[in-house]
Amino acid sequence: MKTLFKSFQIILVLFAVIGFYSCEKKPGTIGKGTAEFSLGSLPEEDGLSKSDVLPDSAFIAYQLMVSIEDAAGNPVVTDTLIPLYVFGTGFMSENIELVTGEYKLTKFLVINPSGEVVFASPVEGSPLAYLVKDPLPILFNIHAEQVTRILPEVLYVGTHTPDEFGYVTFGMQIITPLHFWTACLLVTPEWIATNQYTNAKLTVYAPDGWHYTFWLEATVNHLIIRGGYSVYYFLLEKEGYQPQKLQFSQRELLATTKENPLILKIPSGSNEWKMLVLQPGPDNGKDAMISNLEPDKNFGDHKYFEATFLTEPILTVMRSNRSLIWFNLGDLPNSAIIMKAVLRLSYDIPIPFDSTYIINNAGITDPSTGVVWYGAVLQQILGPWDEHQVTWNTQPNTTELGQVYISPFIKNANFIEVDITRLYKSISMSPIDTRTFGMLFKLWPTERFPGFRFASSDYPEAGMRPKLTIYYTIN
Repeated sequence: MKTLFKSFQIILVLFAVIGFYSCEKKPGTIGKGTAEFSLGSLPEEDGLSKSDVLPDSAFIAYQLMVSIEDAAGNPVVTDTLIPLYVFGTGFMSENIELVTGEYKLTKFLVINPSGEVVFASPVEGSPLAYLVKDPLPILFNIHAEQVTRILPEVLYVGTHTPDEFGYVTFGMQIITPLHFWTACLLVTPEWIATNQYTNAKLTVYAPDGWHYTFWLEATVNHLIIRGGYSVYYFLLEKEGYQPQKLQFSQRELLATTKENPLILKIPSGSNEWKMLVLQPGPDNGKDAMISNLEPDKNFGDHKYFEATFLTEPILTVMRSNRSLIWFNLGDLPNSAIIMKAVLRLSYDIPIPFDSTYIINNAGITDPSTGVVWYGAVLQQILGPWDEHQVTWNTQPNTTELGQVYISPFIKNANFIEVDITRLYKSISMSPIDTRTFGMLFKLWPTERFPGFRFASSDYPEAGMRPKLTIYYTIN
């Protein structure tokens, strides 16, 4: 008698990219390979015909959702959707690239055109894991110019819940991509209606808070965003120009083509902003670290700008570190009105954080669960301080008014950019406040989260030091 679940093997063929000249490489050689997911015929379960799973079509677009980590547990591919096409009883997917090394497959879902998960690989320890021989995660190695085959098994989902497969949820992660074409034009008084495109930064927002930032090139750009919303909000930015806030419907975006893209315009002339970039080094920079374990010691030449709460192995206590920073705005004209201030912070090695902390607005309690989100804040300093004298016991007062939150993050880049405009400009948009004494970087709302460690102005690599970009107009 057939069991409720029949597993079928999915062949993951990983092969190295062939170079211009063919040559035999030893295992361990660094290179790139291509992952191709090839699926065999679908199983026929008890009481379930193949037509119940596959619509009656010769060419149907399915998707795989895949997550892969490296040997150290760092995400390499996270919930990535890969198009999967049905040809008769077989499948063929688009390819992805992987560099040589050790990996583990941590998520494998098959999604139908309606956005439903129809097959999934169970995770080890989940209630349904016993039905397969090798549940996730599956370990594998990629060698340059060598084929690696991985054989994960999947089970038909049916009416079973995500937790039975070892996943938190399917529904919140299944998305339908929306493709559209767009280009940016800089409209100057001398502008002529030709294809004179410019580069810019575009952030797309959905009504529920989802957002993503794209860097538009000076051409027609093909963008893919999260689908399923009737309206989207655009924030178009270019250095030296006033940001543009726009709104478009899903129908407008779907109507675009490469030949007829959505044109985003940035007006120039009187709207143009001036820009001041500050990235001082050890001689001109002013920043310091303070620590509660050495409350009377000064760390004015500390190479990190950090807010951390870490265990001291020898003392078996928790060390709480904060940082102060100040930028010299003396080059701003007296009549300058700050329109925007952006702080860029870089890090060499990020501090691992506990994934049980929910990433959201720092310090906000969810009334339904009572969970508090942790992170850090930049607060305005209210009094003078000296870089080579300030200590934990002599740290200046700060204010929570207008503080800027920094939540935990995972990025494939070694820097973040934080909008700190409200720390430099009053609500009334009056000229720059001459009483600015800089910022204090501290954990928020309590010192419980491991924290953040960025490079300071004393960091040896100049490009990683804190950089403040001020956009302003002349009154």
